Amino acid sequence: MSMHLAGLKLRISILVLGAIFLISPALAAPGGSPFPVRISDNGQYLVDAGGAPFLLHGDTAWSLIVQLTKEEAEEYLENRRRKGFNAILVNLIEFFYADNPPRNKYGDAPFTTPEDFSTPDETYFAHADWVIRKAAEKGILVILNPCYTGYSSNFRTSREGWTKAILANGPTKCRDYGRYVGSRFRRHANIIWQAGGDTTIPAGSDLEKNWLELLRGVKEHVPDRHWTAHWYRFSTALDQSAFAPQMTLDNAYGGNRSYVHTLRAYNRASPKPTFVNEAYYEDTTLGAGAVGTPQQMRAQAYWALLSGATGHLFGSDHIWAFGAPRGPAEKPQPPAFNWRAGMDRQPSREMVFVKKFFESRAWHELVPDQDHSVVTSGYGTFGKDDRTAGGDYVTAARTGDGSLVMAYVPSTGTESRTITVNMTSLSGAFNARWYNPTNGRYTDIAASPLANTGAGTFKTPGDNGTGANDWVLVLETRGKDR
Repeated sequence: MSMHLAGLKLRISILVLGAIFLISPALAAPGGSPFPVRISDNGQYLVDAGGAPFLLHGDTAWSLIVQLTKEEAEEYLENRRRKGFNAILVNLIEFFYADNPPRNKYGDAPFTTPEDFSTPDETYFAHADWVIRKAAEKGILVILNPCYTGYSSNFRTSREGWTKAILANGPTKCRDYGRYVGSRFRRHANIIWQAGGDTTIPAGSDLEKNWLELLRGVKEHVPDRHWTAHWYRFSTALDQSAFAPQMTLDNAYGGNRSYVHTLRAYNRASPKPTFVNEAYYEDTTLGAGAVGTPQQMRAQAYWALLSGATGHLFGSDHIWAFGAPRGPAEKPQPPAFNWRAGMDRQPSREMVFVKKFFESRAWHELVPDQDHSVVTSGYGTFGKDDRTAGGDYVTAARTGDGSLVMAYVPSTGTESRTITVNMTSLSGAFNARWYNPTNGRYTDIAASPLANTGAGTFKTPGDNGTGANDWVLVLETRGKDR
């Protein structure tokens, strides 16, 4: 088939699909569905379909659509649902991280002609549709990348994603592929679209031109859906100037200290709701041979949510590739990790306590304590977002009405740490407790309720039971029935 006829066939298919969707009513959301999510009236966080604050609490599942059967995908989604995850990050089409890329577990490829965007295979995309629909049934938002570019600081050298195919297909085919995808998945209210993928697209490049055409093609059919982006590490979604006007949501992609780029996004002149898209993964190698430990995974979550984020994505090297080789294309790592076992490892279990802790409070009203007017000493050093493990920086936040102050004290060993709090930050007498992020239990602080006068020192209980010493200080004027 000539390229001209293939393109004509694609455009006819898009028109037919569009007509079907216009004639047929949109799939009704199940009772109590939180979707679609939208931006709060003050523009700072996400709310669900009923207007309640939506704490995006996600898991990284890049290869889910291509690497698992339906039965396996449902097993994964149900495990995450039970652990309180309400979002996942997924590639619609996978170029490298799968057993037989780009084919899915059933042997279906996304394109009948390899890497030709004008030849989408409906069988492949029907399976993707099933996975996204199943996620919606379980109350899970899908952050969906329709054409991952591939990890590289130089887009022309990437071998892990679709960069070369995006360039080879050109703007017209990219636009039409976007139209197909937008039309094919327009009925799903639980999608946030993601541009890019581990590469900061250079301004003025053909890759920028073609990817923008793909994005515009999707938007033709779902103009009201959210978009965010995923560039090279140490960036946010709004850092690429040509894409920034298309973004409705910001996000931070950092190294290990998630507060750095979260605060940068929060402090923009015209900020958008932001979440941590990626930091370091469980058991990913960091600088100097260190790995993503359980305490590192906890810190990244609490640091982000006390720095103005509307949510975060947890990541585990045991899970995201679902048994496929990991690592860069030049030196892939063997599939040493079992994704089933990975879902119930310590870091995954502890993410339950993150969501439980924040959702029981007015997390969406918290204002980061950037000038240290709340926690006035003992807060450590504001670190660099590099590839080294650890960090002692205490992130704190306060609600505007002074009813709640929270401070996360990260792990530095097993000993106690002491911080000083400006007690007048609270609007009245308050209860004080330490929250153990490894088991969700509280330790009351003696003499509560405390007066909101002067300065107070608070000493952590030390080892939290896991050979680490991270704790969360909770000061509340509204009682402690949480």
